[in-house]
Amino acid sequence: MTGQKLRVLREFRNYSQEYIAEKLGITQNAYSRIENNQTKMTAERLGRLAIILNIPPMELLSDKEPILHFSDAAPFIPPKEDHWKEMIESTRHLYGQVIISKDERIAALENEVHTLRKERDRIIHLIEKLTSPGVMAAVAIS
Repeated sequence: MTGQKLRVLREFRNYSQEYIAEKLGITQNAYSRIENNQTKMTAERLGRLAIILNIPPMELLSDKEPILHFSDAAPFIPPKEDHWKEMIESTRHLYGQVIISKDERIAALENEVHTLRKERDRIIHLIEKLTSPGVMAAVAIS
């Protein structure tokens, strides 16, 4: 979710940052940081924003452009408490998978660095052998 999407949805509803911040129980400055992608969003705050902006939470999380509803359609009704718990658990699982993937990539990179260091040391040792005085004298004689 991008702050730009939040800004578009907020402006579409003709809400000020102050209004949204008040509904969230935070300062306008704190809300501004959310819209400017300078702070992370909690699942609880995401749910509250979805209710305030009358939009499904998953639409806020999607990378797609927001769908602006101009009709007098029924307002978004938030799901029951157990749905929020499911969404939070699903988000935790997703973040866990991302962390595992990143940890695996870090381990692979650390292994690659270790291999490169060993190769560097081997090359330095070879250069030292080739440039030692005994080898240099033998090269000069031939």
